[in-house]
Amino acid sequence: MLVEFGVRLLNETNNGTKKFVNMSSQETMNQYNRGNITNAATKVLLVQVNCVVNVLLALTAIIGNSLVLHVARKSRTLRSPSLFLLCGLAMTDLAVGTVVQPLFITNDLITLHSGSQRLKQFFMGVYNMFGFSLCGISLCTVTAIAVDRLIAVERSLHYPSMVTIPRVRRVLIAIWTICLTLASAWFWQYKIVMISLGTVICACLCISTICHVKIYRTVRYHQNAIQLQFLAVETNNGHVPGHVNKVTSLKMSAFNAFIVLLVLIICYGPYLVVYYIVTLVNPIDKEIATSLTSTIVFINSSLNPFLYCWRVCEIRESVKQTCRKLVCCLTN
Repeated sequence: MLVEFGVRLLNETNNGTKKFVNMSSQETMNQYNRGNITNAATKVLLVQVNCVVNVLLALTAIIGNSLVLHVARKSRTLRSPSLFLLCGLAMTDLAVGTVVQPLFITNDLITLHSGSQRLKQFFMGVYNMFGFSLCGISLCTVTAIAVDRLIAVERSLHYPSMVTIPRVRRVLIAIWTICLTLASAWFWQYKIVMISLGTVICACLCISTICHVKIYRTVRYHQNAIQLQFLAVETNNGHVPGHVNKVTSLKMSAFNAFIVLLVLIICYGPYLVVYYIVTLVNPIDKEIATSLTSTIVFINSSLNPFLYCWRVCEIRESVKQTCRKLVCCLTN
C-alpha cells in the first residue's frame, strides 16, 4: 500500500508540474502577443502622425518656395548670379514639397496597409529615386553657393566676368541632369546609387568646408585693414568708402551661405547616421527610424524660405510687398 501511495503521489506531482509548465508557457505566449500588438499599434500611430506632419511641411515648402521664386522672377533687383543659385535651391525645395513628400506619404501608407509586395517595392523605388536625386541636387547646389561666395570674396574684381547668370544656369542644369541620371539607376543597380550618393555627399561636404575655411581666412586677413580704414575715414570726414561697404556686403553674403549649409547638415545628419551607422552597428526598426529622420530632412525644405527672408534683405522686402498685395486682393 505504501508503494501504491508513493506511485500515486508521484503521478499527481508530475501532472501538476505539467499543468504548471503549460500554464506558464501559455502566459508567456499571451504576454508576447500583447507586446506585439502594442508595438504594432505604436508603429501605426507613429506612421500616421508622421504623415500628418509631412502634409503640413509639404504645404509650407510649396507656399514658401513658390513665393521666393515668384518675387525673384518679378523683381529686377534680385537678378544676380548668387541669388539665381538661391532660386535653384528654392526650386529643389519646391520639388521636394510637390513630388518627394507626397511619394513619401504614399509609400509609408502602402507599407503600412498594403499586402502587395510588388506595390511596396515599386513605390519604394520611385520614392528613393526622386528622394536621393533631390538630396544630391540640394547638396550640389549648396556647394555651388559656397564656391560662388569664395570667388566673390577672393576675386571680387573679376567676379562679374567669371560668374554670370548664363553660366550659373548651365551649372544648375548639369547638376539636375547628373543627379537624376544617377538616381534612375536605383531600379537595376542599387549599389551604384548608394556608392554615388556617398561619393556626392563626401565631395560636397569637403568642397563646402574648404570654401568656407578659405572665406574665413580671407575675411580675417582683411579685417584689420578694413577696421583701420573705418577709423581713418571716420576721423577725417565720416564718409565710408564704397569698397569697404562692398567687402562688408560680401562678408555678410558668405555668412548667409554658411548658415544655409549648416542648417542643411543639421537636417540631413540624423538620416545619414541612421542609414549608414545605426542600422549596421545596432539593428533597430529601420522603417520607423528612416521614416522619422526623413521628416527631419524635409524640414530643411520648409526652413530655407524663412532663412532667405531672414538673411537676404532684397528677398525679405520683395516678399513683404507681395504679401501686402495678396492681402489687399483678398480683402477687396
